[in-house]
Amino acid sequence: MYISIERNSRGNLDIDEKILSKIIEFDFSSNATGFRKVKASVSIHQETNLFIVIRIYIIEKGLFLMDGLKVTSIINDSIYKTLRIRPKNIAFAFIK
Repeated sequence: MYISIERNSRGNLDIDEKILSKIIEFDFSSNATGFRKVKASVSIHQETNLFIVIRIYIIEKGLFLMDGLKVTSIINDSIYKTLRIRPKNIAFAFIK
């Protein structure tokens, strides 16, 4: 799989944020159980600041299982392999 990353006419990094969201959602889905839906929002500022918010829609309170450190580490690694940028912040929002 190839991801097109280009610089636009002003020299800024141009990448589709939906691609990064899908990578993050896949990484999360393969390492957590007991959720109904997951949605990731990615925000890139000044080419080096990457902020991620992951919204997790939970089925029931007792059924959800996730190792936060492991998921954060996996997301950090896959974003770094893709863009050579480490995310500044990864936030989890749990919604019932």
